[in-house]
Amino acid sequence: MKNLIATFIFLFSCASTAQANLDIALPEMGDSAGALVSPIEEYQVGQSFYWRLQQTVTLVEDPEVNSYIRSLGNRLVANSDDPGRPFTFFVVPDTSVNAFAAPGGFIGINTGLMLTSEEEAELASVLAHEIAHVTQRHILRNFERSKRMSVPMTAAMIAAALLGVADPSVGSAAIMAVQAGNVQMQLDYSRAHEAEADNLGMQTLVNAGFDPHAMPRFFERLQVAGRFYGGSQIPEFLRTHPITVSRIADARGRAANYEPRPQLRDVEQFYLMREKLRVMSSTNMRELIKTYEDKLKETPSEDQSITRYGYALALLKNGNLTQARDLVNGLIDLDDNRLSYHLALADIEIALGRMDAALAIYNDFQRVYPDDWALSIKQVQALLRANQPQRAIPILQRQLDIGESSATLYRLLAQAYGDMGQKSQSHVWLAEHYHSSGRLMQAADQLRIAADYARGDEFELSKISSRLRQIEMDLAMMEQVR
Repeated sequence: MKNLIATFIFLFSCASTAQANLDIALPEMGDSAGALVSPIEEYQVGQSFYWRLQQTVTLVEDPEVNSYIRSLGNRLVANSDDPGRPFTFFVVPDTSVNAFAAPGGFIGINTGLMLTSEEEAELASVLAHEIAHVTQRHILRNFERSKRMSVPMTAAMIAAALLGVADPSVGSAAIMAVQAGNVQMQLDYSRAHEAEADNLGMQTLVNAGFDPHAMPRFFERLQVAGRFYGGSQIPEFLRTHPITVSRIADARGRAANYEPRPQLRDVEQFYLMREKLRVMSSTNMRELIKTYEDKLKETPSEDQSITRYGYALALLKNGNLTQARDLVNGLIDLDDNRLSYHLALADIEIALGRMDAALAIYNDFQRVYPDDWALSIKQVQALLRANQPQRAIPILQRQLDIGESSATLYRLLAQAYGDMGQKSQSHVWLAEHYHSSGRLMQAADQLRIAADYARGDEFELSKISSRLRQIEMDLAMMEQVR
């Protein structure tokens, strides 16, 4: 997994161990990188990467975690130098510290990055940095630089990166071979991009209402942590984004130029989702439960809510359901408006076999938060388990109406329509599920099955045929960048 990410982010991440004093320069008007790859082609490269990534690893599907990361990412994009550009944010279930960006606005973070962040502003600083890589089209500018050096080298770099998606070890070796004769030119160029991304990322951070000092604080902590790793054990983020004394000093200097601003965000949700990821990532639940119990003994009662939430989730995962429910009910008594507590309670009720109690929780909050992604997905999953697909479909349709799109949404629509006996619609949505997750041949197959069930309905057949042609075009595009 780490090699897979490294093959792509090499193209614009810093690989130097020494930071030069550099002037920050935005791309010149008429930057030739734009002529090398059009915005549509840029998106296609990123889409291809994202599709292939999903074929290699199962991304984090938890609706609460994804909703949080998307909300944070979109807030930063709205305050960036290119607020109209579409972005896709996702979480990789890898406990190493890493974040990465691909062309077209595809940005991923490892669970390890969120677990290492001590505050939301630190996580936001890394996301803002990656957003800047995308808005400044750094990967394209590196392609252009490589083109000036050698057209075959550029082609080899791209091919090696894509090869790394199918076979990470081969792809990583190919990248190393391509680099060998052109190291210094690539390093100098990448240092400039890292400095530019730091500068623009901090401006985005400030515009979004976050503390700019979080960036140098996080850099410094990672630098200190990196000293304790052996050469092969250095976290991927430190390999691709080297943290130097000069870089930290530059970040501190820039942060000092900004006036302090009040924090206007619900930062508690960051800590809750961090604990949720901690529980999801743990391979030793008994040990984690003991850690939570020890921490509760050391923490004043008024500061225990985050720890108690993580403790309750760990107990739930370990099967200690009654104790978990008591803990969550206590949290609700303290903060009845915190949706995450009620969603946790619903999960516990389902585990206890009390589906009606869980559905009652979802129904109550659906009236208050009808557009909430996590609530809607969890409610639909429960309704389908309760054999109530007719109630699930309107909730899913509302998510479609407000612009949501994901493999999870499409899979649930396919299941709901299938449970209702609407076979053609079920296979249409299953096709969208496969398409969204990069399984294009399976998507085309599902549309052909849908067409068989839709015989006699000319309007539906026309829609299916049109969508099939689009997916066949995507298949052709994937072949071109293979």
